[in-house]
Amino acid sequence: MKRDLLDWSRPHKTLHFVIKKAFDELLAIRIIRFFVQMIAFVLLSFAAITFVLGYNPLLASPLAGVGWLIPIFGYIPLPFDMPHGYPAGTGTGFLDAIMLIGQAGMFPYIAVGVALLVPALVGRSFCGWICPFGFVQDVLALTPIRKRWPSAKTNQTLSPIKFAVLGITLLFVFWLGLSTFLGIQQDLARTLGPFATAFWSVLSPSGTFFVIIPYLVITNNISPFIANWAHMLTWQPLIWIRLVFLGIILALALFIRRPYCRWICPEGALMSIFSRFSLLGVSRRPTECPGGMCESQRCEKECPMGIRFMQAPWGRLYSGDCILCGDCVAKCPEHAVKVVFP
Repeated sequence: MKRDLLDWSRPHKTLHFVIKKAFDELLAIRIIRFFVQMIAFVLLSFAAITFVLGYNPLLASPLAGVGWLIPIFGYIPLPFDMPHGYPAGTGTGFLDAIMLIGQAGMFPYIAVGVALLVPALVGRSFCGWICPFGFVQDVLALTPIRKRWPSAKTNQTLSPIKFAVLGITLLFVFWLGLSTFLGIQQDLARTLGPFATAFWSVLSPSGTFFVIIPYLVITNNISPFIANWAHMLTWQPLIWIRLVFLGIILALALFIRRPYCRWICPEGALMSIFSRFSLLGVSRRPTECPGGMCESQRCEKECPMGIRFMQAPWGRLYSGDCILCGDCVAKCPEHAVKVVFP
């Protein structure tokens, strides 16, 4: 105790102590990742900046001097969750591109290529460092609320949900695309109602956060200064369902790190098929890792995706859930976890 107090009392050791403690507590890697995510969030929402300069997303009026950014990002399917229709957005995620192109009766070659090739090269690193909805969940995780760590059994039970969502979504895409090819899309659209835009577009919490809520704000349907709250009762039931679903996801994110990415995200499910064999990944070296004798097991406790690193085989981690956030690498006291390429 006296030695600790002495270390803090020495000015020439204080800065070194603080910096070392910052690295020990993962602050360094998380601060770097936070700034990368924030910059990506701004770039992907670049049209929001132009709104201040007079650009109206609803009217799609020309952007003063920056209009070239929208088509460049818009034509390239992005390798993470980015909903189509975001009024302040400058791009579209690959799954939304697959839904839009597929239901039009065409094969989404570029979107499928992005969904398969990118995770084969760099895994799900875009999920961990770029994805805007992942960033929203990481911001909520910063709240001073005690976090819960779901058990391996809970993760194993809930993980198949995202594959079920992906399967139903692709089934809708194929169904709608085939009906368009056969010329019966009008009848099918009337039958499916709102689901005629593909299954997940109707329920996606990311779409609600980035599309529905901004449109409600822009059209003055919601406002912190709204006088007649009874007007909200006139909204369609589907809007309320979407808002409640989003609220549940955001509430869970306060207690569990990245619950949407762990159990529900269909984009993550599709990318996980090839990301487990990606060139970029992490590896646990047996010569430095004490294995079952490790007392801290920080590589597991700090993982936002709940990956059981200590139960995996030695060497390369072959997990489709890894988002390459780097927390396990930064926190391992034995420096046994390393980033590898290839």
